[in-house]
Amino acid sequence: MAGTRPALPDATTDSFLSEALSEANAYRAKHHAPPLTMDAKLVEYAKSRAASRSEYEKLSAGHDGLRDGTGENIYWGAGSAGQPKTAADAVTSWYNEITNYNWDDPPGDFARTGHFSQLVWKGTTRVGAARVAGQGTDYYETYIVFVFEPPGNYEGQYRENVLKA
Repeated sequence: MAGTRPALPDATTDSFLSEALSEANAYRAKHHAPPLTMDAKLVEYAKSRAASRSEYEKLSAGHDGLRDGTGENIYWGAGSAGQPKTAADAVTSWYNEITNYNWDDPPGDFARTGHFSQLVWKGTTRVGAARVAGQGTDYYETYIVFVFEPPGNYEGQYRENVLKA
């Protein structure tokens, strides 16, 4: 299903991928999760996901069409600068959901913690990342997508996969 506007251009660079992996793994290390490896096939999948997400305004596309067996975090940022948002912007945004995480009854409000828990999910081993950026309807927009395999956020598995820092 196509969106309401053309996809934004790919802005995935080697330095973006390097930053994406180092930022994610720094937060994972805090939570006793093993480092992720960047998977080239998942990077290609993330690129297609980022492009398709950008065909819709803001985050209105959601996770529609995500393939089975893959987890996904999506970030949208906008500004007037004409510079794409960074991997650190996305990862920090996701990690900051930790403030809503309910350690006594995990995950708490999943809608407000799911990006955080996927980011540090111990059982996830591979990631792909991508970024598209360009002039949107009103702003210069950036979409950043991370795809994760195996995915996290399984009911009943939070205590063993989302560990305290």
